[in-house]
Amino acid sequence: QTLDAASRDGAVLGSLRRNRGGIGEFARALARAHVSGTRISWDSVLGAAPARVELPTYAFQRERFWPASLQSTSTDPASLGLAAVEHPLLGAAMSSAETGDVLLTGRVSLTTHPWLADHAVAGVVLLPGTAFVELAIRAAEEVNCNELTELVLENPLALPEQGAIQLQVQVGAADQNGQHPVTIHSRPEDDCDGDTWTRHASGLLATVGTTTTTDAAAKFATWPPPGAQPIPVDDFYTLAAARGYHYGPAFRGLRTAWQHGDELLAEVQLPNDDTNTPHDSNQFRLHPALLDTALHPLITNGASSSGEAPWLPFSWSGVRLHAVGATALRVRLVARVAGEVSVELTEPDGRLVASARSLVTRPVPEDRLLNLGGGAGATFRVDWRALSMNTEATSNAEGWVLLGTGDSAVPRGQAVPTRLDLASLRADLDRGRSAPDVVVLPRSGPGVASDVPNSAMAATADVLEVLRQWLDDDRLTASRLVVLTSGATTTGPGENITDLTCAPVWGLVRSAQTENPGRFLLVDTDDAPASRQVLRAALAAAIEADESQLALREGNALVPRLAHRGVDGPTDSVALDQQGTVLITGGTGTLGGVVARHLVRTHGVRHLVLTSRRGRQSPGAAELAAELSELGAEVTIAACDAADRSALAELLDNIPDEHPLTGVVHAAGVLDDGVVPSLTTQQLERVMTPKVRAAWNLHELTGHLDLAMFVSFSSVAGTLGTGGQANYAAANAFLDALSVRRRADGLAATSLAWGYWEQATGMTQHLDHDSTAARLRRTGLRSISTEQGLAMFDTSVATGEPVLVTAKVDTAALRSAGTGSIPAMLRGLVRAPLRRATTNSSAADSSGLAERLRDCSEAERDRTLRSLVQAEIAEVLGGIGAAEVALDRGFVEIGFDSLTTVELRNRLSRAVGIRLPTTLVFDYPTPRALADYLRERLVPETDDTVVPPPGSAVSPPRHEDESDIAALSVDDLVRLALDDRTP
Repeated sequence: QTLDAASRDGAVLGSLRRNRGGIGEFARALARAHVSGTRISWDSVLGAAPARVELPTYAFQRERFWPASLQSTSTDPASLGLAAVEHPLLGAAMSSAETGDVLLTGRVSLTTHPWLADHAVAGVVLLPGTAFVELAIRAAEEVNCNELTELVLENPLALPEQGAIQLQVQVGAADQNGQHPVTIHSRPEDDCDGDTWTRHASGLLATVGTTTTTDAAAKFATWPPPGAQPIPVDDFYTLAAARGYHYGPAFRGLRTAWQHGDELLAEVQLPNDDTNTPHDSNQFRLHPALLDTALHPLITNGASSSGEAPWLPFSWSGVRLHAVGATALRVRLVARVAGEVSVELTEPDGRLVASARSLVTRPVPEDRLLNLGGGAGATFRVDWRALSMNTEATSNAEGWVLLGTGDSAVPRGQAVPTRLDLASLRADLDRGRSAPDVVVLPRSGPGVASDVPNSAMAATADVLEVLRQWLDDDRLTASRLVVLTSGATTTGPGENITDLTCAPVWGLVRSAQTENPGRFLLVDTDDAPASRQVLRAALAAAIEADESQLALREGNALVPRLAHRGVDGPTDSVALDQQGTVLITGGTGTLGGVVARHLVRTHGVRHLVLTSRRGRQSPGAAELAAELSELGAEVTIAACDAADRSALAELLDNIPDEHPLTGVVHAAGVLDDGVVPSLTTQQLERVMTPKVRAAWNLHELTGHLDLAMFVSFSSVAGTLGTGGQANYAAANAFLDALSVRRRADGLAATSLAWGYWEQATGMTQHLDHDSTAARLRRTGLRSISTEQGLAMFDTSVATGEPVLVTAKVDTAALRSAGTGSIPAMLRGLVRAPLRRATTNSSAADSSGLAERLRDCSEAERDRTLRSLVQAEIAEVLGGIGAAEVALDRGFVEIGFDSLTTVELRNRLSRAVGIRLPTTLVFDYPTPRALADYLRERLVPETDDTVVPPPGSAVSPPRHEDESDIAALSVDDLVRLALDDRTP
């Protein structure tokens, strides 16, 4: 109690700090007082009237601002064995000792190069094509070349709003003609695992003779030449924006322009005020913004008119640089053939700066540009990979129990203990039997279901009840429940889903796995004799490898991994008949409206039917209809619940024959979140009905039509499992399975497993988007912008694949989370870090925490565990420091809900190396109580006792949170007295 007061009393601490000589006596007085049971007077130790001193504004945060080590950690290129490259886009260069190739590396982002945000085409921020010219010219200097003989721009480079892009410029050895090949690649900085490089440009560098500038000077002697007709430029950038070119201040340097026969003439300059001048403009050879601006007259000449795709540079040839550091130019562009010009650039006095024998421009479809903004890199498929197993070492069924009376999961020749249901198993535990290691729960739907939606919801509700009972029994904490299905998921192209009714069970259990790592295992089998025979071995291998899902096919064990879809499929968007009708369920909602506008603007759809439960009474429905009509579309908004089969049938019958139904987008859905232990059957049915029953109705009622697209808006929750959304995950897993079934039947189908859209929707508007986005980032996901989402929509539908995950995965966040917290499904995207070897016990992993605590005093144990709890709480809540977490405030008061309590429990389980109960935060409702519980679990018995000095009185009863002061040394007492944390 005395130390507790000392740590909070500024006067006491101030006096102690001023009177260092009295600290030892003070500590001894504290020890004597504690042992004797007497109370100590501050006046007797410090004097009658200690002076108060001001404490820091943020006291006791324990932040270190002095470097722990003064050893050099220089990242200067020279210290890394590289050559420094003084260039705004490049930082270092090196050459190969064997091949002579030269490699230049750099890094670019909107944070380090904010002026690049001023260059956007079709709403996507692109690295200017002129920047590739600049990079190639700078690379030419490394091999003593003075001409960019050729440069073909293969792929535009989109710059992300957050994060950086790594650049590589590679120059090869000279060929027999003395020309050096050059290539330019990039990859996202947060996606540095695997082969993720994209080649943007390739070309040739050469050394040629010096060119005289006399001819150029003569051409520019009279400026502008006689007969040149002025081109108005006052509204140029407004008109350019209407054509898809969005230029900010750094790229608005066109001052005057003229037309002179087949020549376009102009004067351009870089902005010269402090706000708009691009950083390090004098370090470029020819600033990309200035060269890009020099090409703007091509827009005035009709290279791209309103409604056409934007034109971008495609290839350069014969590029020569004669002067560096120009900030203003005279421009002469001479048309050669359609889409091709020659370029001459001079200083205002006519001296030549740069020239290009040829520049070819080509139109680039807007959907491809939008795809660059996040579509292709954020489109994934689920690949199934082989899992090695030892079939000889696990020949018996010891340690596992089968629930149910069927024997379809039992390997022939093996006697496996069975229990009728989970209640029977729990009754065994009541009688004192040990919990089995593995409990297998086989589940299968009826061979032919008369009502697939009802059967699916019933099967899912049945498994949900088992999961709740399983999690409710702490005696099963160390056991693993295996949910076994047959034909409820697919492992690759050409394989059909034969059990639609159990497909949503996979989504349900995936979310349960996210909430409760290590408690459940999903297995799907083909029922082949070979698969049945290896079931036990496959289970052992999956558990050993910490896998959460498994498929058995012809005796082979497979595990799923999310993988980039790649660029092997088509990238053009699906073709829609403009005379046909597209139906969008949930069409008056946020995402439904976004898709409707996109179909009209981009795909030319002219007939839409938008449904929702409230129809035209939905908020914003009238405005949406008016906007679409103004764009030239005929819109019908109907109050129709697609889950009502008769109402949907009537709606479809009313679609006129002259505009037949050609496309369906099923975007309707609702949320009713809750963690698995609290999830009710009513919540399950409420969420599954508008997804499952509506999708099935659409499937059956349109099965006879030749649809160009049948798109279901699914969710990544059904694929990865999202905590607190097991019902939503189940509903979307059904959509994915139905899409596979439709494709197998030769019908159009695409299920898009969306990540989180940053634009608030009707289903997500109640969420705190900042906290939700932060929680998603911790799980490795980022939010999707509207532009990126629409690009993903087009690209994914065009691939012809039945199911694609359309989400943004943050691999950097996954890597920083550590091996133990990377979901198995995402391990294909991130190489797991190697374990760090250490002989320092303080740096050991979580498995050694209990041992380290046993070597500490009780006070140090408390301090360690409370600090751990505070740090994990701060991480989960975000926006606060660990020191700000009050030890005695309730979790609800701090701001925890059911989902964050689950996340905290899982983080603490990984940190301490033991599995913690599901009710952890509810049973121990404050950080202090939780830390005390962890101490009891990790160090259940202690040998620390208070031994009073001979002749002293017996110590009085202590509060449970006090330290054993008498057992501490004087140095320990001093340290505790001056420590800002309560021991």
